[in-house]
Amino acid sequence: MDLNQLTKKNQEFIHIATNQLIRDGKSDEEIKAILADVLPTIVENQKKGITARSLLGAPTTWAASFTTQESETQDANKKKNDNPWLMWLDTSLLFIGVVALLNAVMAFFSTSATSFGLLSLIALGFGGGAAMYVTYYFIYRHAGKPKSERPGFGKTILVIGLSMMAWVLVYTATAFLPLALNPQLPAVVMLIIGAAALLGRHYLQKRYNILSAMTPQA
Repeated sequence: MDLNQLTKKNQEFIHIATNQLIRDGKSDEEIKAILADVLPTIVENQKKGITARSLLGAPTTWAASFTTQESETQDANKKKNDNPWLMWLDTSLLFIGVVALLNAVMAFFSTSATSFGLLSLIALGFGGGAAMYVTYYFIYRHAGKPKSERPGFGKTILVIGLSMMAWVLVYTATAFLPLALNPQLPAVVMLIIGAAALLGRHYLQKRYNILSAMTPQA
């Protein structure tokens, strides 16, 4: 498309945006493709008296957004860390954080709500993390493979059933412990534990890019 079709203001917008794209390391082909995609929209809107700046924002910011999008895509596609211990810890902290916060909220709004015991919370969280990792290891990590390499229906049901059963049994066993070994936690303490668990999980996710054990692999 001929740039002469543009108004002076829109020509200036394209000039500034092009310089920004060059500074960002875009090739001539990439720049032409970007401009070819946006120019018809600019021409159509200038007929209505709408400038490119009004439509797209500042030219440098608009041009830089293409590099930002690519960077975000690369970060998202970066290989996830599938270390078993980190995956187990990641899921365990998620369970502990969510359960502790929910329990704290219920305790604040209801005097009849029963608080978790310390060991019960630990068993629920880390037992759940272990159950989820077992499910991932035997089932979820094979989800993107050919059908012949994926676990069959029977194995899937067996793995999920046994891992969930073991989780429930470990958690249930803590209910029979004396209060001295499994003290009930006040709502404020549960709130602190829940927040700390979720913040810790967020920190570990950012630092180690941990693969979630609850996500089937494409």
